[in-house]
Amino acid sequence: MTAVVNDKTQVYLVGGGIAGLSAAVFAIRDAHIPGKNIHIFEVLDVMGGALDGAGSPDKYYVTRGDRKFNIEVFNCTWDLFSAIPSLTDPKKTVKDEFFEYNKIHKKNAKSRLIDKNRNKDDVSTMGLSWGDRRKMLSLIVIPESRIENRRIDSWFDPSFFETNFWKVFSSMFAIEYWNDLVEMKRYVRRFMHDFYRMVQGGGEVVTPYHNYDSIIRPITKWLGQQGVNFEMGCKVTDLDFNPSQDELTVERIHYLRHGEEKEVVVSKSDYVFVTNGSMTADSRRGSMTDSPPLETRKLDGSWTLWENIAKKRPGLGNPSVFNSHIDESKWITFSVTAKDPAFLKLYEQFTGNKPGQADMVTFKDSNWHMSILVPHQPHFLNQPKDVFLWGGCGLVPDKEGDYVKIEMSECSGKDILTEVCHHFGFVKELPHILETSTCIPSMMPYEMSHFLPRKKSDRPLVVPKGSTNLAFMGQFTESGECVMLVESSVRCGKMAVYSLLDLDKKVPPVYTGVYNPAVWLRTIVQVLK
Repeated sequence: MTAVVNDKTQVYLVGGGIAGLSAAVFAIRDAHIPGKNIHIFEVLDVMGGALDGAGSPDKYYVTRGDRKFNIEVFNCTWDLFSAIPSLTDPKKTVKDEFFEYNKIHKKNAKSRLIDKNRNKDDVSTMGLSWGDRRKMLSLIVIPESRIENRRIDSWFDPSFFETNFWKVFSSMFAIEYWNDLVEMKRYVRRFMHDFYRMVQGGGEVVTPYHNYDSIIRPITKWLGQQGVNFEMGCKVTDLDFNPSQDELTVERIHYLRHGEEKEVVVSKSDYVFVTNGSMTADSRRGSMTDSPPLETRKLDGSWTLWENIAKKRPGLGNPSVFNSHIDESKWITFSVTAKDPAFLKLYEQFTGNKPGQADMVTFKDSNWHMSILVPHQPHFLNQPKDVFLWGGCGLVPDKEGDYVKIEMSECSGKDILTEVCHHFGFVKELPHILETSTCIPSMMPYEMSHFLPRKKSDRPLVVPKGSTNLAFMGQFTESGECVMLVESSVRCGKMAVYSLLDLDKKVPPVYTGVYNPAVWLRTIVQVLK
């Protein structure tokens, strides 16, 4: 069906994460939809989704993780950033600022893995057996249809998960052995061009400041200047469809605004873009003295909306595959705000990594599978010189710590700081670090849900079959891209706008180095180490 777009066309975007924001940019720039005709519904009081960040120097800063980027892989993202002026220098684009910063601040990790005896490992060897190498090669070439809905540990021998390759790969992409085998296959194919430098981090680039300051704020500022309507505090609960079974057409949007029921009638020339599901839904924070609570009631609406509409029509995915296994999908992150540089100095002295020089440092034998990240300072635009920020995560939150004999999910900020310092051996300095630092742990029930084993049909297509005005976006749509990447969300936004609005424009293909002989040569050399 040919798209109907006119000066009265309204675009309704459900979800204010990077997928929804990028779709709004592409709708304005490429489809020439007036900004005043675009409405973004967001349940929270801040845009950005998983890229949000907040805080002040007098209290503390909080992030839910920093997303990294890859020059070759992130084609749609670089296109998005090329359209947005930088927040700090409007004469430059966000893309310009990004590349200039990383040209100066290069990655060059001196230490990447630390074992239980506090030995630093520069990962000069990957530790793979010939059996591991054979399985890896087979995984790259086997069709996805033959391995869907399988765990990673159904493919590899148990010894594979003790290798340096797995420790680096797992911590870099936050993927675990119980996760989906197809997703690992996609990651291997997407990033094999950088395997030869993944330890030092040379293949990845980062934002000059936290993702929220460097990406979300410039985009929302630009969208606001175009007249886009930000509908904050709005929880979309359901969509009404045209009763015809021959097409999929949204006729009405139901939502709650501060508890009051409201609705939008969707006209024939209007379009609805939905971010279905959420990695960061129902996230909750703890404190230095309290652990973060685990919220499982799906209060923020992203999951219940998907559940409600999936019941009405086939082909809209299966949300229960992703939101019904919280023990396997929950994740703990923590942010540390320090009023003293003691920890950063000790970290640099121990690892040889200057702040921002390493993507992360992983405690390879940690019960929590814990990694920490020490970014370049300042990390927030409003962060003064005498305040210092770092953080980390644990991929296995239901095990006791190696030093603090409490499950990570039950730990306060003080407990987590204590565990980190013991892993490094900063025991003598621990009282001072605790006194001058504020560690805020965050519990995210669904942070790893996108990696759970699934069939291809469990996620809806970006534009479902028969759709006339509905598209899906985000980490729980089937776009062919690796999930969890910012690129996958931006790609969905671009695919949704270009396809649904019938634009004469092409979305660039998903990058892979699989067909490049030079990539194969470098990869073979690396896995033989």
